[in-house]
Amino acid sequence: MKMLIFDMDGVIINSEPLHQRARELICEKYGIDVSEGDLPNPVGKSSSEFYSIIFEVTNTKGLSADKLETEQFALVEKLARENDVSCTEGLMELLSWCKSNDIIIGLASSSNRYLVDGILDALGIAEYFDYTVSGEEVAHKKPAPDVYDKVLLLTGLDASDACAIEDSAAGIAAAKAAGIYCFGYNNPTSKGQDQSQADCIVDDLRQIMDKYS
Repeated sequence: MKMLIFDMDGVIINSEPLHQRARELICEKYGIDVSEGDLPNPVGKSSSEFYSIIFEVTNTKGLSADKLETEQFALVEKLARENDVSCTEGLMELLSWCKSNDIIIGLASSSNRYLVDGILDALGIAEYFDYTVSGEEVAHKKPAPDVYDKVLLLTGLDASDACAIEDSAAGIAAAKAAGIYCFGYNNPTSKGQDQSQADCIVDDLRQIMDKYS
């Protein structure tokens, strides 16, 4: 392995509670009654896709899913700083191990650049990452492979030289579609995602170091 590529939400930070709170605040702000009907599981979906489904279920008119996605990302970054949210357990050890072994560290996220940079800065880990790609910098978000394809393009590495860490079914599908070996990280905050397509499932990020020791 020459490069390890991290997903952000649910892998480097347990951000789903922050996203959930941000969604609640946005729905309250715009008077969207989310008690109506069966709502989709938001984990692994782009936020704009989630809001598009919400609009249909609740018969909400006149709002932009992309606009609400941008608002949600700004709120998540704000909540992360206000609540002094920490990294996922084991992340710092894994990042340090990568640096000690000259393994390139990448990030492939469906979130926008503002949130990617904001979260890395809030966690104090931005300097560890050699390459980061956000969802707004590619044509298609996960489960499409675009974010992974762009990381590979930036590094000049082949897919066989890289491994990915993902917690969601969509993220795993994106990594596999790019031809990248994928660890499924069994993060309990990710709400029971189907990780059957992952090459290996871990319950602790430090298990990845053990595989290559």
